[in-house]
Amino acid sequence: MNRLSLGTKVIMLITALSMTLASTISAADFTEFPKPTWSTTVPANTSTNDFAYKPIEHQYLPIVSTKDNTAYMLLRHKVGNKSTYQMMAVNDVTGKQKWVHTSPYRYNPYNIDANGNAYYVEDVKVGNKHGSKLIALDANMKPRWEKVFPDGGNFEVLSDGRYAVIDFVKEQNLLKLYSPEGKELISRMYNGNIRHIQGDYVGTANYEENATVITVYSISRNKKITSYSWPKEYFSPYHNDFDVLSGGTILVPLIDENTGMETLQGISPTGKKKWTRSLPTPVPNSTLFQSIGNHYLIQEKNTLSVYDTNNKQISTRTFDDLPELGKLQFLNKDTFVFGAVEDKGLVPVKLIEQGFTNNDYVTLPSKAVYHVLDRTLSSINALKLDQAPFSAENIRFVNANTFYLTMEKTLAKYELIGK
Repeated sequence: MNRLSLGTKVIMLITALSMTLASTISAADFTEFPKPTWSTTVPANTSTNDFAYKPIEHQYLPIVSTKDNTAYMLLRHKVGNKSTYQMMAVNDVTGKQKWVHTSPYRYNPYNIDANGNAYYVEDVKVGNKHGSKLIALDANMKPRWEKVFPDGGNFEVLSDGRYAVIDFVKEQNLLKLYSPEGKELISRMYNGNIRHIQGDYVGTANYEENATVITVYSISRNKKITSYSWPKEYFSPYHNDFDVLSGGTILVPLIDENTGMETLQGISPTGKKKWTRSLPTPVPNSTLFQSIGNHYLIQEKNTLSVYDTNNKQISTRTFDDLPELGKLQFLNKDTFVFGAVEDKGLVPVKLIEQGFTNNDYVTLPSKAVYHVLDRTLSSINALKLDQAPFSAENIRFVNANTFYLTMEKTLAKYELIGK
């Protein structure tokens, strides 16, 4: 029988108490709603609405470029029954509008990467073909570079700043990757439909009679790494087809067609299975798993758990103070935000408060709690309001001390300072 010394027991008790305190006490709790650093009104007939973040890409608006001190915001322009898109650039220091780029298209032709590089795709005619022109815009709305694609294609900015152009060639996809400066990095042909690109990996989907087969390739090595089957035409709204840790481990979700339950496998860069674990039952608007550097995060309702590349648990924490199901905003590979706003619905009144003006519907002041966390789930900052004049769809953090509110007719910047 193993016996622990009194000193060892005391150390274990202190360690346990320290972990408990670390999971409940924030480094700084901000309980008063700050005054805006600046607030700007969007142009006439436009709105910041209808731009819900991409749930599996974690991109909120605005996107802020620190090198240019510019905040980029997408707008919906509507006159009568016609609705089009615009991009607005704002000086992030003063809040003064720098420019508004107008598009004639009903679809969204804009893309912005995490560093604030803006892109616009316009329709052009190339001989007898209807092609596309990709234009990279600088902070002054001038083209940094542009390229014409005679056959058009799908255009997507990646989280690391590269730009992907996917062209359909019969039953194959031609992938071309470009640097933010417009240099072609690679050109590869893949069987099936490309659905996800991350780091050095690209995933394709082939739709067979009774299944969807996902295949993951290394782009640089031009080599198949792994493949797995999902139920026919399956697509998860909660996570990507796969995820990649910074050390190269690939996270692959597998689905039981009968139960709908998922398991997660860790695959090495050579294709070898490292480990398998079960995933929680999906909850609407909940992220099941997400890479954060060389760790990964699992959300089960309002409990977060962090694991390393070998599936060893690093930390776990339940956020009992959230008024609703928490949503994640990822700031970088080391920090992210987890929080929620109490949903009281909308009321058809006009409210002028804290600089907000809304002539149609407003959100009733509600409880809001947002934690800025590191990879150990320790709080860096926390915003805790009893009367928050915004909903969960309105708030966007860009770092531990700065957030923005998009309130249909206004865009405003706030800073958490003084503690």
